[in-house]
Amino acid sequence: MNKKEIRKSILAVRDGIPIADRMRLDDRITKCILTRSVYKKAEIILAYASYRSEVNTKALIGQALTDGKYVFVPKVSGDEMEFWQITGMEDLQEGYRGIPEPVESISFPEWLAKQNDIGEVYAMMWMPGAVFDKERHRIGYGKGFYDRYLSRMMDLKEMFWEERRMRLHLTTAALAYSCQVLEQIPHELHDIRPDMVITEETCYR
Repeated sequence: MNKKEIRKSILAVRDGIPIADRMRLDDRITKCILTRSVYKKAEIILAYASYRSEVNTKALIGQALTDGKYVFVPKVSGDEMEFWQITGMEDLQEGYRGIPEPVESISFPEWLAKQNDIGEVYAMMWMPGAVFDKERHRIGYGKGFYDRYLSRMMDLKEMFWEERRMRLHLTTAALAYSCQVLEQIPHELHDIRPDMVITEETCYR
């Protein structure tokens, strides 16, 4: 099957998980993330606001805010996506295709630009997706928002290091149910893989 056919098939499986089972799986994934050293070390969380049958991030975002982390959530504009800071779930409203998006406050690049001489900055990004494999290849929803954003982020990291002597350490973690992880999926050499894929059963990295 091609990517489009695999995406459709696996999303149908994900959509079919009973709500009670999904809540149980969400709880296990949430606990797994919150106990990881990369989360504990991160000062910044770039989170997605879950939609429909995606791994639910509401509890994760709430806990990150409680833990005093700076939390940013994506907002789509045209063909691009940017992360904007939120201070509570009330900062989200229905946006692109009905997905919860933040009211524009301060973007992640703007926030970074206001930090002065802080040296090392640690951030963790939570990514959604349709299908993954055990080598962390990812099939998204077909629009390429995260691929383009991560490409831009690589340039941003270099810019801040050269101009401000600030080094941004970004760990990307895709959140998925085990039914979304296949042995192997089609991929290209230039595809950007997340650093880890976290499911209710294990962490691929």
